[in-house]
Amino acid sequence: AVLIFLPGCIVIRSTEHRISVNDDGTGEAVLRLIDLRSDEMADSLVERDFRIMMSSYEKEGAAEFSRQGRTITAKKMYTRADTLYAEIAYAFENLQAIEGLHVTDTEIYVIVSATRHVVRTNGQVQPWTADAQRIVWKRDARRLLYQITENSLPSSSSLARYYRTLE
Repeated sequence: AVLIFLPGCIVIRSTEHRISVNDDGTGEAVLRLIDLRSDEMADSLVERDFRIMMSSYEKEGAAEFSRQGRTITAKKMYTRADTLYAEIAYAFENLQAIEGLHVTDTEIYVIVSATRHVVRTNGQVQPWTADAQRIVWKRDARRLLYQITENSLPSSSSLARYYRTLE
């Protein structure tokens, strides 16, 4: 979901979405990226990926969100053990501004490919196609929560140690 923030070599183990919708269709959301990693193996390349990621996170990300009808209201990064987390809070003008969210007259849904699995949600997980399922909420839902994790990751290195050097 936030690959717009990150260079192509960054891998995210899990994403968690907490979305609150107002009666008029506007709302606020928090996107939590859990376990940011580089798929490079050499330390110098992992460090380069980290620098590029931080630059993008601090600069280009807000402009990209704005182009999509979202306004970043807060963001933070932190570590727990060997895991780097990023949280981005934002406001949106309508549900269609949220990347990956599909809205119809009767439901709201997210498609989850077979390469990922749903860790938790307050929606209903339903079969979709042979290689995907979806999480569905009623159209009038006011809180949407879901966390999705990759089934497997390529060889990669945690970026937590690089972030700790900035703290």
